[in-house]
Amino acid sequence: MDFSETCEQSHLYREVEIPFSFAEIFFSRTDTRGKIQSGNEVFQRISGYSWGELAGRPHNIIRHEGVPRAVFWLLWDRLKKGLQTGAYVKNKSRDGRFYWVYAIITPCEGGFLSVRIKPGSAVFAVVQAEYASLVRMETEEGLPPAESAARLMARLAALGFESYDAFMAASLSAEFSGREEKLQRQPRQTLTLYERLMPSAARLLAAARRISEGYLTYRFVPLNLLVHAGQIGDAGAAIATISTNYNTLSEEIEQGLDGFMDAARTVSNTINVGAFLLATSYVQQEIASSFRQEAAMEGVDHEKESDYLDQQQAIYQEEALKSLTGIEKELQAFFRNASEMKRLASGLAAIRVMGKVESGRLSVAAVKDLIADLEAFQDIVQNGLSDILQTNDALRAGTLRLLEAYATEAA
Repeated sequence: MDFSETCEQSHLYREVEIPFSFAEIFFSRTDTRGKIQSGNEVFQRISGYSWGELAGRPHNIIRHEGVPRAVFWLLWDRLKKGLQTGAYVKNKSRDGRFYWVYAIITPCEGGFLSVRIKPGSAVFAVVQAEYASLVRMETEEGLPPAESAARLMARLAALGFESYDAFMAASLSAEFSGREEKLQRQPRQTLTLYERLMPSAARLLAAARRISEGYLTYRFVPLNLLVHAGQIGDAGAAIATISTNYNTLSEEIEQGLDGFMDAARTVSNTINVGAFLLATSYVQQEIASSFRQEAAMEGVDHEKESDYLDQQQAIYQEEALKSLTGIEKELQAFFRNASEMKRLASGLAAIRVMGKVESGRLSVAAVKDLIADLEAFQDIVQNGLSDILQTNDALRAGTLRLLEAYATEAA
């Protein structure tokens, strides 16, 4: 077959998808530069290349132009930092056909391990549309990868994902659970419990953010109160005292907000990363078991790779357990921050009552408006803390059930 015939065949297959089953799982291992060192029969067969054509070649030999450059920029940015990464990837086979995978790439000794499963969740459908839109923008606007990655993150935020870790946790959990259902397997109780924790973590973070944003909205109320108290004269002395007390309390709130928000983000991130690590350990456990049952492939040291996969899944099983046990610790740290914020909220409530009494006595419209602002901020803090404390209790109870389920599963 000459080159023109090969190009024609590639064109004919360009929009044809290669079928493979949800039961099939494949892996490849690369060095630190992304050059293929090893893989399994499923990877070799679906890619359409012989092992001799794959070994030592850059992994982008199977890259499809339907994946935004932003995805690979994010992927490599994370991997260089030693972070495990999950992503939807559209690959291209040797004859030009395509196939979609959910790839879980983890740093390993001497490079990276990529384990891939067939996607089919509702998240996948959304991602396909987002990728197509971003590819068009990259082409039409000439977006460099970093700028395209920023746009991708903005879109994920618009879709409700606090971070890429949150997206990875939700997407891999959805793909893993959906795959288990399609293969008629019993659902993993641990992952089901994690899936219940993730929305609670998002609610906790959203409530903390409402308090932070409320402070920014009303941060100038103490100063404005003081200005109006000075304009009123001696009659405004009580308002001046209220303003001073409010200002002192406001400064304490400001000083505590950074730690409060950091603690909320840490709780959310710990839960998201833990869910991803747990699902990753399950997928790696499956590929290790599956590969041991495959026939040896020429050019691949089957026994060595089997041991390699066993070691990698053991590492991530341990990482998943560490992350799981870390949730309770982070919840306790956040609870301490929330308790301090609750103390400050009690002070706000006392100032609110005194301010309302004085504004009623003075009947100065501007002062009444400022006291109303104080009341609005106090309501934001009070409601936010109420939501946080309820969510915190739910998270701690859910974490306890998760630890029990994990212990039962491990036994």
